[in-house]
Amino acid sequence: MPLWFQLVSMILNLLLSGGLIVTLATLRSVKREANASAKKAEAQAKASEIENVEAAVKIWRELAEEMEGRQKELSRQVDNLSTEVKRLKNATNRVARLLDRITTENMAEMVQQIRDEIQESNNNPDDSDTCNSMPSATGDGDTAVC
Repeated sequence: MPLWFQLVSMILNLLLSGGLIVTLATLRSVKREANASAKKAEAQAKASEIENVEAAVKIWRELAEEMEGRQKELSRQVDNLSTEVKRLKNATNRVARLLDRITTENMAEMVQQIRDEIQESNNNPDDSDTCNSMPSATGDGDTAVC
């Protein structure tokens, strides 16, 4: 082979192999950039997931607090209703005992006493724990039905 041909071949090899080195270096930097982009996207996805979980926790917390407030209000209402039921039950029992004592001779007096009892019950709502005992119609002692 002629010398000039070897010389041209050697120069072309150097030029082309230099391009190969540049191409490999470029590919390597592109690969690093792609890896960095993938890691960044993964980090953003995790951050987004954490934000979504935090938002869900906030919603559940607000819902729980709202439900707690409702539960307390309902509990208060149940207590009030229980007290009212006791008061009305006591008043009903007192009226029933008075009705048992009605005779033809004392009817007007007993009706007035029943009216007074009802009026007293309506004016005295804190009387729910008292249970008045009255003589029974049979006269065999005091009865207390609450």
